[in-house]
Amino acid sequence: MRNQVFKKLFSVLLALIMVAGLLPASVLAEGEGNADSTPAPTEAVQPTESAEPTEPTKTETPEVTEVPEPTPENPAATDEPTQGEPTAEPTDEGIMPANVMPVQANVAARDTSGDDYYRIVHLDCGRKYFDVSYIKGIIDTMYLNGYNQLQLAFGNGGLRFVLDGMPQDLKYAIAQGNEKFYDSTTNELTQAEMTEIILYAKGKNIEIVPLLNMPGHMDGILSSDKYSGYKLSGSEGSLDLNNENAVAFGKELLSMYVEYFKTQGCKFFNFGADEYGQGIRNPYIESSVAQVNYKQLIDYMNACAEIIENAGMTARCFNDFVCYNNRTSCDLKKSVQVCYWSNQWNGSEYNTVDVINNAGYKLINTNQKWYFVPSKADEYSKTTVLANFKTFDVTKFQNIKSGWNSTSTTYSEIIGGNNVGAMFCVWCDTPSVAVDLSDVKELIAAMADANPTYFTKVTIPNTTVGNATTADNDTVRVTGPNLAALKCETTTVTIQGAAEGKIAAYDVTPSTKDSTNYTGNAEVRIKIPEGWDSSKVIAFIVENDGTVKDIDGTATEDGWYVFTAPHFSVMGIYEQDVTYVEDTVTVVVGSSETVTVDGTQGEKVEGELFAEDNTTVVANYKVEHVSKTGGTTRTVTDEKKLSNLKTGETADVLIGDWQAQDATENQKRPLNYMMVANGTISRTTNVNDATVFTVTRENYYYTIKVKDDNNKYIIRNNNNTLSIGASANQNNSWSVGSGNDLCYQQGYNYYYLTYSDNQWGVSNSISDWKTVAHPYSFNTTTTPAEEKTEITFTGVAVGTTSVVIGGTRYTVKVVDATLENAEKLYIDFWVTNHRIYPTNLNVVTTTSNNKQNARTYYEFSAADFHEAGEEGRVLTDVIPQTGNYESTTGTEALYWKTRYLPNAHRQTEAGWTNKSGYGTDTVTGANGGVDIERIRFYGGKWEYRAVDATDWNKLSGTTADENGNQIVAYYMLKTTVTDEVTTYITDWPDNQTDEFYGVAVDYCVKYESDGVRNPDKFGRAQNSNTQWLNCDGTNNGSAHNNGYSVLASNVTTDWKGLRTNTSGNDWYRVINNIRAVETAEYEIYMVTVTPSESFSLQNQQCPENITYNEQYEKVIWAESQDTIAASGLAQHSEAKIGGEPNIDKLVIQQCSGMLVTYYVRAKASEDSLTVNYYVDGSQTPFHTYNIAVPKNTTFSKEFALTEQGGLINNTVINIKGKTETVQWDLKLMPQIGAQYRYTQYKLVRVAKVTEEVPKTVNLYYTFNATKTFVVDFGLPLRIEPKDLNENLGAVEVNITKTEVGKVSSFAEVIPGENGVITYKLTEMISDKDTFGVKYTGTLVMSDNTLQRGTVEYTVTIIPATNVYYEDSFAKFNHGAGAAASAMWTPVYDPGTDANTNANTTQALEALGQTDHNPYGYDPAYQNSTMFSMGSAQKVTVTNDMAKDGVVWPTAQFTFKGTGFDIISLTDNTSGAIFVDVYKGNSNSGEKEKGHVVNNYYGYTYSEENGWKINNNPNAIYQVPVIKVSGLTYGEHTVVIKVCYDKIFDVADGKKYSFWLDAVRVYDPAGNTLDNDYVKDSEVKPIYVEVRKAIIGQSNFTADTSVLANGAVFIDGKSTGATLEEYKNFGPNHEVYLAKGQAIAFRIVADKQPTTMQIGVKLANGSSGELTLSGSNAKFAAYGDAGESVKLTLNTATDMYYALNGITWTVENGSQKSNVIVLTNTGENSIVSITNVKCTYASITENTTNAVTLAISYDDALMAVDAVNNAITPVEPEPEPEPEPEKTFEPERFEASWSRNVMQGRKATLTVKTSEDVEAITVDGQTIRSYRTRTERMGFGRRAKRITYREFTYSMVAQESADFSVTAINAEGTESEAITARLTVKTRPNSMRDMWDWFKGWF
Repeated sequence: MRNQVFKKLFSVLLALIMVAGLLPASVLAEGEGNADSTPAPTEAVQPTESAEPTEPTKTETPEVTEVPEPTPENPAATDEPTQGEPTAEPTDEGIMPANVMPVQANVAARDTSGDDYYRIVHLDCGRKYFDVSYIKGIIDTMYLNGYNQLQLAFGNGGLRFVLDGMPQDLKYAIAQGNEKFYDSTTNELTQAEMTEIILYAKGKNIEIVPLLNMPGHMDGILSSDKYSGYKLSGSEGSLDLNNENAVAFGKELLSMYVEYFKTQGCKFFNFGADEYGQGIRNPYIESSVAQVNYKQLIDYMNACAEIIENAGMTARCFNDFVCYNNRTSCDLKKSVQVCYWSNQWNGSEYNTVDVINNAGYKLINTNQKWYFVPSKADEYSKTTVLANFKTFDVTKFQNIKSGWNSTSTTYSEIIGGNNVGAMFCVWCDTPSVAVDLSDVKELIAAMADANPTYFTKVTIPNTTVGNATTADNDTVRVTGPNLAALKCETTTVTIQGAAEGKIAAYDVTPSTKDSTNYTGNAEVRIKIPEGWDSSKVIAFIVENDGTVKDIDGTATEDGWYVFTAPHFSVMGIYEQDVTYVEDTVTVVVGSSETVTVDGTQGEKVEGELFAEDNTTVVANYKVEHVSKTGGTTRTVTDEKKLSNLKTGETADVLIGDWQAQDATENQKRPLNYMMVANGTISRTTNVNDATVFTVTRENYYYTIKVKDDNNKYIIRNNNNTLSIGASANQNNSWSVGSGNDLCYQQGYNYYYLTYSDNQWGVSNSISDWKTVAHPYSFNTTTTPAEEKTEITFTGVAVGTTSVVIGGTRYTVKVVDATLENAEKLYIDFWVTNHRIYPTNLNVVTTTSNNKQNARTYYEFSAADFHEAGEEGRVLTDVIPQTGNYESTTGTEALYWKTRYLPNAHRQTEAGWTNKSGYGTDTVTGANGGVDIERIRFYGGKWEYRAVDATDWNKLSGTTADENGNQIVAYYMLKTTVTDEVTTYITDWPDNQTDEFYGVAVDYCVKYESDGVRNPDKFGRAQNSNTQWLNCDGTNNGSAHNNGYSVLASNVTTDWKGLRTNTSGNDWYRVINNIRAVETAEYEIYMVTVTPSESFSLQNQQCPENITYNEQYEKVIWAESQDTIAASGLAQHSEAKIGGEPNIDKLVIQQCSGMLVTYYVRAKASEDSLTVNYYVDGSQTPFHTYNIAVPKNTTFSKEFALTEQGGLINNTVINIKGKTETVQWDLKLMPQIGAQYRYTQYKLVRVAKVTEEVPKTVNLYYTFNATKTFVVDFGLPLRIEPKDLNENLGAVEVNITKTEVGKVSSFAEVIPGENGVITYKLTEMISDKDTFGVKYTGTLVMSDNTLQRGTVEYTVTIIPATNVYYEDSFAKFNHGAGAAASAMWTPVYDPGTDANTNANTTQALEALGQTDHNPYGYDPAYQNSTMFSMGSAQKVTVTNDMAKDGVVWPTAQFTFKGTGFDIISLTDNTSGAIFVDVYKGNSNSGEKEKGHVVNNYYGYTYSEENGWKINNNPNAIYQVPVIKVSGLTYGEHTVVIKVCYDKIFDVADGKKYSFWLDAVRVYDPAGNTLDNDYVKDSEVKPIYVEVRKAIIGQSNFTADTSVLANGAVFIDGKSTGATLEEYKNFGPNHEVYLAKGQAIAFRIVADKQPTTMQIGVKLANGSSGELTLSGSNAKFAAYGDAGESVKLTLNTATDMYYALNGITWTVENGSQKSNVIVLTNTGENSIVSITNVKCTYASITENTTNAVTLAISYDDALMAVDAVNNAITPVEPEPEPEPEPEKTFEPERFEASWSRNVMQGRKATLTVKTSEDVEAITVDGQTIRSYRTRTERMGFGRRAKRITYREFTYSMVAQESADFSVTAINAEGTESEAITARLTVKTRPNSMRDMWDWFKGWF
């Protein structure tokens, strides 16, 4: 014992010396353990980055000890500064953030960042909302009184701070929760407001400390609909820590806020953790009603602290549960600062401050005596707190209260040490009670006054200026007589006309040297905040009556606003909210332009306008006010019906035509009016210039006179001309036609008054009735004289400038005269051949009789484009993006594109003149036109650049008339065809009743919910939205082949219609663009087109009914190729993938229709309903969609599954008022993958997530055509059709096509010949990988006919609980610098190369397969005796590489899981590797573990000397040189660095190597696939490393039957053996067994495993044998081997082999197996044992299970015999000679079983013999081990001491039986058998049995 203690002390001493760098790590490795122990490769965690030997030298030794956790005794292990060594924090001195106004500092803000004491104000802004100005007011007072931290408890009861990037549903939940908690109108601080507060506080050197209280005080968020399920039952504000989802949500919520405050530079974060369980009992934890234990709470608190500390911040919490319930210490991280608030409820569970102090926690004195709670005035009023400040200074911590309402005044005093801060708290327990800011400020100051040692207040000096004195700070300065000081506090004022957030108000009180307040006038200077427009700033003062008066002042260049204050009160400055009207004036150098505006604008002024450089005068301007006389304005009201006049009656009218664009039969409006001037009749378009005529009725005729012009008549004569006459005659008589048109009759002809050919006249031949004159009634409005403002701009120099006059900002562009005189550019606006009125562009409109010249256009000047320079202007920036059809109020239109057309191909209003797509040369415009995207005026000429072109081309000849070239901006017309999608079409449809040969265009949507067309009926009688377009090419064929009415010869195959026209004269209508625009509620994921059958026209009108057959549907646009694949629909040859959901071209056969179908999905919103589709048993839906519905809409509570497997009550009314059906039939849902749609499926259950308010439903399906395979190795899988369905392996099946429906996440899925699929992993798999397989082929039927068809399957690949990967899954990085020659190279087994195993595949193991191999065994590795799969990657490093700047070679891999093994070769040329584990998918994440491993193996073993270094060159292959376990499940990156250091060069070879052979990953899927692993009885495996379990004789107790934890190592001998002598270890995580060596153990488990497996491999040799003995157990069948006690080994790959026939007994509540003995019985090979693996068939069986190896001394003795039997079995005796048989009669030979043995319990046979007996047999089983004992025979002095031998044999008793026992002497002669009767008792099953059972005892 003394020797062992000495060894341990010596090891510790060596470790300390090693850490100090005095001894190499290898010394410690060699000095530990027994003399016969094999030194394992050195393994340790690197403590710091600096310890990593990236630049090793001979004098530097890498540390190989694990980094210690920070403890109170070892504060250096943490980043937390010790007392007296405060951590300095950087401050932003001199930096004033935008929109932040420091008020009270005339010197730089006092820097308190170096203070070692936290002076804190706490504001409960979670329960009650406080705005930014209130919080700033607190900050101002804190600054003046020397505080340095403001704790904002934004999450306390309520949650009143919302981050911009939060998910919408979380934001809604926060608002809803706050509303339920208190507010009827929710109020939360925004992210911008919180940022403003933090910046403002930084300006005062005050830190913001955020507080998000959890897991208690979360009332608001836990009362929301979404998160109410996360609350602890009975406690409204406590998170249920038994709910994993609730815990995850809490951590995620905290992480969001921590990340934000980290970016703002905050250093501290308080997670609260007080009063958990409030509402049930307080304290709750460890009470009789508690359902959450203390460990759960501390674990959660530590998780919160870790989140905060990982962000570089210090965590804080309240004291409630620190050292809780009389504990003197606890597991809460010592780095957490404790805010000790000293309160106590109902008992003594909260501990004292002294205990927490002694436990090593830093303390912040949060004395409840300093609590200001306005709603609890009896205990926490302002008066009470003021008094308490005098009693309790910051060193006094109040002791525990003795009861509910007692007020203990005792305290503990802590000065310095762990007392690191004090906090004054404002609590809002009742949020409706007001918290007066002035009270808070007074208390803040009072606490500082009471503790002057800790608080230093700010003083405000003054300066003298001339005869006056300036009292100031850095924001406000007042200059007046004898001023000494200035009191200036921020306040708030409301000012109409102020810009939002741009008011700076101060209560200013200067005082004189005699301390009296100064009230006279004085000069005031106020600093203009950054970001304000100084030109809009004005000062103000609040008068005594409360009115706000503006004061003019001046803004200085250095950023102050100066004005004279008439007296002192509240005053300040504000920025006027001026929203200017923008106007642009272009003027030529040397010329002037005058703008006239209504009213008096600005001052009468004139001046100069400068360019941006403020030196160059660009223009002069002059503002004048002028008076304008009034006038009259006319408005046409309607036609005047002259026939309603009676004879002699008159009427005043205007005469005009009715060609206006909005004219209809019932509401005519003139475009041209008649005007008479100086006896001449002319035309005007201005109604105010039109002449008023007086019409008089004379019986059936009318006279028309010019009013107010001497009543002259309009005279017509026989020459059809008009004139003005002074007297009446027959030519003055006019008639009124039936259409109220003016005419007269001459003979049999009627002549009409018309405006035609640009003049008024009469005509009896009318081709256009819109030209005929009509009389119109009108109203006249007289406007009075008014004031006008004339602004004249005169150009001085080329450039741009601006000026604000009145409410308008004029941008003045002064251009060169040459630009002004340059050719103008005219752009027309059209939708096909109809005019567009673009938005906000004052276009020119023209018209003509023949429709050829009607157009809208805009004139651009060279100046409009000149400034854009060489690149010109993009036309989307020039042309308005919206417009209106045919009038300024017509149908909305959207800009499409711009086209340049030559004069011969102008776009006009004439029919069939759509030039939007005409022409073949897209660059030059030859044969018609060209699409253009840019125009420039450069080098004195106009040029354009075509779409997708780089060259510029000449652009000329655009004119204002109709004779030049043309630039056309084409638009698309908005339609109302669907509510869910806004559709724009580059055409205009006709009326459905218009008569012509046409085409129909229909639109519908399909929701994700049901896949049903909406609408589903089409045609004139069914759908008013069916569009009818002309395709009348029948009678005018060639003339109509014009780009949008074309012959079939110009149409591609996919557009060909369903009708075959044998005449060949088949016409098609082309629509060049259809644009779909998503709405707020829906997004588009696919668009299809479906042609109709041809229809016969009824009266050449749109048909009443049109049918579209879905079998012809094709995808024309999709968001991705996967979308099309999933839909199962055919893809159109002109389909587009991605981008905007536009149809570039729609081609429709004449007398046919085309249906455009939008596949839409509802966008998620807080009101959405959600439907999830699951494979039953899975936790991840395979499809999810939303349904957009009105607010408060839910699914029906009766939504349910029918007996037939469908749904009832599964409809809802969506947000568009349409009925949507939740579809259960998957084949009707094209958005779902074919692997689900085209298989046999069944809806088996329905779940509504919240029964009372069902907003989400889950549908669960089972699928028959699914197959899941398990991969436990990284080799490819070969999947044949028969593996998916055994019928596909029949000879009658011929598979002609194999398709794979999805790109795998982890592998290449390669279809091959005959339906074979290869699944080849490309990265480490960590989840289900599902893809669809579609086979197309033929089946030979019984009548020899062929049946063609397709069948589809869903294939899922899942990782096993451990997966073994080859080295190819790692990324290798060669060395660099001095290690440039250290390059990774592949090495191979002798006689092999890279191609040897290239096509090797792993066994295909289906999930649930009855004969599946253990996870971790594959026959592909059965003969891998050297490198795994015959190859590895090797790198060698040398001593001369260890130089400055060296970059060592590395291997790196990323995996998901909880641990891994690294597999390598070890020999006497191996050296060290450094293994670092990082969190995440790169080595830039948080470092989790670091290890150093020396792979050297050059030892030999002898019985005399044990294990010694002799550089034995024998290599051991496929060694798990490092095993890392216990990682938190997630993604990890492992970096293996190979670097040279002499201390690891055991062989002193000046170099060593490392081989990366393979990697094994554990738990790659975490718990997500447990339901799958159950099917293979492999769920939640437990691994026990055998090497760590080896024990010796000293581990056993005196009671030889008692189990000791561990396993024994046995070296078999031909004679008896002892255990201690032969204990040895392998070089790492293995136990090595030479021939005749064995290990023995039992398995002890809390619950009986379903399977027990052994990890076994060859350490050397090509073949080995392992024998299982000690029981009836056998190795399970594997490969070609059947079940057997012997396991033949031909591989060095560590694989798992199952043991069958293990028997289990219950002992002390645990399951105990029989003894398992594993013996190497092979020749010339070493067998390695790695792990014992236990697996289960139920998830719950081992959730808290433990598995250990154990053995007793009795077991060990029996195992030794078993080993000897295995090595040297008892040979059967030879046939006896005929002579008399030789027998052996021992002197003593007796046998007896233990008494009272119960069924299922252990029974022991004890055999006592004389010393001439060497062995016994029990029923033929030989037992050689025995104990030598003595006993007395007789009594008294005559008693003799007799020596005898005691043999024992044990077994589990099942039933009573006789056993035959013989004795054997040294010559092997056997005695006669004796019989030993074993009596086994069964447990009683009845009272009678009980009685019989008791009788048996007597």
